[in-house]
Amino acid sequence: MSFQSKLEAAQKELNKTKIWKSNHNPPISVLLRKLGVNIRPFHYCSFISNFLTASLWFGVVWGLIMWFTFWQANDMPIKIAILTSLFSGLLFGLFMALYYKRSAKKNKLSDWHTL
Repeated sequence: MSFQSKLEAAQKELNKTKIWKSNHNPPISVLLRKLGVNIRPFHYCSFISNFLTASLWFGVVWGLIMWFTFWQANDMPIKIAILTSLFSGLLFGLFMALYYKRSAKKNKLSDWHTL
């Protein structure tokens, strides 16, 4: 089965649940798919994949925003800024991965490979 047909099957299954559309088809996923990236809905990704993805993007984006808006002006040492961004990214990634895993289990979603 092609990626596109699996994606359509996953979207049908997700639309039958009480999961908000913005949760199962967030703007970043829509944008990446329009750019040609084959990205699964997060509910169908593994825990570790969701953890790493959410940790990485949140840690980097949040850290840069904080650096250019507050930390640099307050003379925060770069090591502390990096450690704070890393810790925040890991914490955010953990909670997002737990959310998607729990939500998929609660809504009895199929495994990606069985769609």
